Amino acid sequence: MAAISMARRTEKRGFGSIRRLPSGSFQARYASPSGDLVAAPVTFSSRIDAEAWLHSERRLLIEPEVWKAPKVRLEEARREEEARRLPTFESYAERWIHNRRNSRGEPLRPSTRDKYRSSLRVHVYPTFGNTPLDEITRVAVREWHEGLTAGPAAKAHAYTTVRTILNTAVDEDELLSKNPAQLRGAGARHGRKNLRPASLDELGAMVEAMPERLRLLLLLATWCALRSGELRELRRGDLMLGTDGAGEPLGWVNISRGVVRARVADPASGLLTANVVGAPKTEAGVRSVSIPEFLLSTVEDHLTRFAAPGSDGLLFPSRRDPQAQLPEATLNGRAAVLNPQGDVIRPGFGWREARRVAGRSDLDLHDLRHTGASWAGEEGASLAELMHRLGHSTPSMAMRYQHSRLERDRELGRRLSARGTRGRG
Repeated sequence: MAAISMARRTEKRGFGSIRRLPSGSFQARYASPSGDLVAAPVTFSSRIDAEAWLHSERRLLIEPEVWKAPKVRLEEARREEEARRLPTFESYAERWIHNRRNSRGEPLRPSTRDKYRSSLRVHVYPTFGNTPLDEITRVAVREWHEGLTAGPAAKAHAYTTVRTILNTAVDEDELLSKNPAQLRGAGARHGRKNLRPASLDELGAMVEAMPERLRLLLLLATWCALRSGELRELRRGDLMLGTDGAGEPLGWVNISRGVVRARVADPASGLLTANVVGAPKTEAGVRSVSIPEFLLSTVEDHLTRFAAPGSDGLLFPSRRDPQAQLPEATLNGRAAVLNPQGDVIRPGFGWREARRVAGRSDLDLHDLRHTGASWAGEEGASLAELMHRLGHSTPSMAMRYQHSRLERDRELGRRLSARGTRGRG
């Protein structure tokens, strides 16, 4: 046929041209100020739509100095839209962890960053990781929280972390107008609220079941309310043993460091897990605690028999390497394996076995601090004295009364010593 098919006919116009494609859609084109042929970035389902696009492009050509090709304009619009979008929760949370500072204005310790990242990676990112901040709703937070299968402490920590991160997005970065994490009581750790402190007899049974070189660790954890990381980093130079002006024995333990396991950069492997020694999280964590008098002979015996030598020697060194801290896994040990009749078929060791022997498998090692604080409270310790002994911080607590507090803490140590002596008798 001599006639040209309508499917390929190009219609000439005063400005630009419209061509019907074999698919039935319409393509619009025009000549740019430089003479190049510019096609619409999309095809149109109707001729009217193609004409409307040509009309809008012609208006842009009235000011040719600001004219840009349609593809360039689309890309710029895409970038502008992307810039207006808020970051995803994961990208914002990782930046939050990197920029977060403690109460002294210092970067978070590696162990603290690891704890945040571990909680987020396991409990939060699977749900909210790829969600832009402004698309996280109160309903979504409630449904996420209700679906968590973690234990009470892990669940509370995950929620508190999410709430704190989103608070920063509201209050500091002004990315959100309101925090969607508003669940009443979700940050409370209800699982161990009614935990009973250990009794003197139970503590005695636990100490007796520990290896000799670790018995003092349990005693200091309880009577001085020290943390595991603080105990495992204690060195000879941190102890002050002697007598006062009246010739009475006295002892102090100075806390200024702790050890934790954390991932650190390694030039060879990239990341590895290692012991990291650092200062306490808060200023209140740096403290001097009186050792009850009845424990002083036990401390001196331990220094003679088990501590590493030198003023920098560890009180509880690793058996494999005296210059390395006691591994937490060694301290925790394992419980004995029992048959259905309750007979031991594989002996246990360490803390897990000690608490089993005492009938207190519900206790964590950290709970010995709670026990020590409870006993101190029963002996009349004030709230301020307890907070000092435990290394807890309070808003605007002045440190100018350090001397009087040490004297009060020594008196508290005497009262605790009397309790310990009564327990022995």
